Order: sequence, then C-alpha cells, then structure tokens
Amino acid sequence: MEVFKLWMRGCKIIVLDVPLLFEVKMDKWTKPIIVVWVDPETQLRRLMTRDGTTVEEAKSRINSQMSLNLKRTKADIVIDNSGSPEDLNRLFKEVLVRVRKPLTWTEFGLSRDGAIVAFVSILFGVIVCWKSL
Repeated sequence: MEVFKLWMRGCKIIVLDVPLLFEVKMDKWTKPIIVVWVDPETQLRRLMTRDGTTVEEAKSRINSQMSLNLKRTKADIVIDNSGSPEDLNRLFKEVLVRVRKPLTWTEFGLSRDGAIVAFVSILFGVIVCWKSL
C-alpha cells in the first residue's frame, strides 16, 4: 500500500529492499531489478558477524533463500558488494544515475504519468464517440 501511495504522489524512483523478491514473485511488479551480490564466503562471514550466529545457523538461513548467484542471473543490474561500505555507496550512486535515465515507452506506460495520459486519452475518445452518435 505504501508503494502505491508513493506512486500516486508521483515519485519517479521507489527503492524496495526485498530479500525474498523472487521467492514471493514480486519481481513481476518491479523494474529494474537490482541485486546486491557478494561471494558466498563473504556473505556467510558478514551474516555471522552481523547476527552473532554460528556457522550452521548462518548457513541454514542462507540456504533457506534463493542463492545470490541465481538472483544475479535474474537481475537487470548487479551491484558487487565484495568491497568496503564506501565502495558499495559509490556503486549504488552509479546505479542511481543509470536508473534516472529517461523512460522507455513501456516504462512510461507503467508510470503514474503514463496511466494518467492513457486514462485521459480513453476518456476523450469515449466523449468524442458518444457525441458523434
């Protein structure tokens, strides 16, 4: 519901952080899909450090999700998170520049502005046809 509100307000870019994006089939509703990828060893080490878990607990959690390597193949854009937090921030800013490029016609059609243009066009067509009867 929050995403819809942002869309109605005319937000041009809405960033969603959805770890289970593919598993819950939300990938059909988002564009572009950006995956933040890291190698499995670093992923395991970082998860254990962040959550204070054992190797077994961390592996279990990682294995309960689709692998990052598979998610990487489904992504439109991949950000390599193998470096420092500063590297990640720099790469995210670069991706943000790419995402802000002008929309294709399909993307425009799915935007709020495109929906308004379509609605007004259909309404105009209906009025013109109705008046000509």
